[in-house]
Amino acid sequence: MYTLHGIRFLPVGRIDGVQLGLDASWLDRRGLGVLVMLLLAPMLGQLGQDLSSTLWVRLVSGMSIVPAILLTSLGHELGHVVASRLAGLSVRAVVLAPQGGVTIRAGSDEPAVNFLTALAGPVANALLGVMCIWLALVLQLEGPFETFIVELAALQLLTAAANLLPIGAMDGQRMLRALRASTASPALAVAD
Repeated sequence: MYTLHGIRFLPVGRIDGVQLGLDASWLDRRGLGVLVMLLLAPMLGQLGQDLSSTLWVRLVSGMSIVPAILLTSLGHELGHVVASRLAGLSVRAVVLAPQGGVTIRAGSDEPAVNFLTALAGPVANALLGVMCIWLALVLQLEGPFETFIVELAALQLLTAAANLLPIGAMDGQRMLRALRASTASPALAVAD
């Protein structure tokens, strides 16, 4: 296990010098509970439908939600990585957790940089969602592959929309904080 900025994770690889890891919370009770729910809910839905396909095909189709969620989180965090690097900020790691992911990077004092790096995650999800829809239409997929691509597109688009909300630890909150900082600075200068 590694620990960076108080986040414990299991390293699983590197992309262009950025450490990729799985948060240690995947192994605690909450993480395992989320994993079990993610596996069981879709499987139960799939098992009751399409009884013409074999059991293993229905099980694999039901379990496809886990890689879809991991790909969605990874795409989101890689959006933050690209924006951070374009802004000249160093990025150390991307850690995926049951509730999402985190990009461990250098901070910035510039509100515009903070706004754009926060916006980059939802934009990446929106672009990936549209790309999944385009692939499904162009390739005219059927069966489990179609289900996976449609599921992935829906997750990407829902993640993009949810992260724009200005609540909690969502990117929308970071964007709102950056906007407030950019408008507060000139007002303070005038008040002096």
